Amino acid sequence: MGSFRLGAIFGFEIRIDFSWFIIFFLILWTFSDAVFPHQYPGLSTVAYYAMGTAGALLFFASLIAHELSHSLVARTKGIPVEGITLFIFGGMARTRMDAESPADEFQIAGIGPLTSLLLAGLFYLVHWIGTAAGWSTAVTGVAGYLALWNIALAIFNLLPGFPLDGGRVFRAIVWRITDDADKATRWASTGGKWLGYILVAWGVVSVFTGFLLNGLWLVFIGWFLRNAAEAGYQQFVMRAALGGVRAYHAMTRAPETVPPDLDLRSLVDDHFMRRRFHAFPVVDDGRPVGLVTLARVKDKPRDEWSRYSVRDVMRPLDDQIAVASTDPLTDVLEKINDTDTRRVLVIDDGQLVGIITGADIAGWLKRAKELG
Repeated sequence: MGSFRLGAIFGFEIRIDFSWFIIFFLILWTFSDAVFPHQYPGLSTVAYYAMGTAGALLFFASLIAHELSHSLVARTKGIPVEGITLFIFGGMARTRMDAESPADEFQIAGIGPLTSLLLAGLFYLVHWIGTAAGWSTAVTGVAGYLALWNIALAIFNLLPGFPLDGGRVFRAIVWRITDDADKATRWASTGGKWLGYILVAWGVVSVFTGFLLNGLWLVFIGWFLRNAAEAGYQQFVMRAALGGVRAYHAMTRAPETVPPDLDLRSLVDDHFMRRRFHAFPVVDDGRPVGLVTLARVKDKPRDEWSRYSVRDVMRPLDDQIAVASTDPLTDVLEKINDTDTRRVLVIDDGQLVGIITGADIAGWLKRAKELG
């Protein structure tokens, strides 16, 4: 659905996926129209919505703290963390590699639920002190429910299904016993898929027994967990297959280029319509300066293509679309997934030596699989 940058904490980028707004407003509505009016009658509508807003924001702050704990421990283990994304089903720390030992995996996964339990204790302390001191019901009520929600978050994450924290802890234990990371990941992923199926079944039963909203959410969460478990295992397999592989193994060498002063009409007629490519590197006086894609050309009105040049629509060269031939292919794949161009240029000593797309990496993986 897309996302936007919220800011950075401890050097970790915080992003908000647009799907997050769905769950945010659902929680806001649940707190403001159902939970708090039922538990604390007699307050004004404004007070209930203020409590709901505070509760929803602090709950998502708790999610960020949960994911920050994962990220901080991962950083101490030498694992690059790109940032944290909040989306409809919670939060996710984006890492560029897996843990290299079961002990590291255990610590990285285990710190999340511990953080949630610590936050639950802090919120309950505020609730207890506030109640004893006669603070406003709005403050103590929000704090009390945040304590419960953080306990629920910790318990849910401890379920033994990958990629939940409990599933990663389970993977670490199996990995330690068997000394086989692939088997451990496969077992944990299977557990995650079965947990997803159980939640879906529970949700279906809930729908038919009158709990429509709760049942639908269980179905959505279960289906998401099932797909995430499968995707997590496939990602692990892919990273393992790409271990030690460099950009030069998969790149297309000496790609066709275009000059920056070429008008878009000529670019379309002489290049895009006569080639199978959807993008061309832009080279000026022997030096790469950017990348022009068919999608960027289509953003300009067709009857004005003669007025614009490649330079006007190209993606200027930067670190997001440039890699070295010796860069790990796993890092290259991360850049391809993160950029709108869906491909990167391979540049050594300021010279263009190749281009890599997701299809190039998929082709390399297919050949590697065929060759065993």
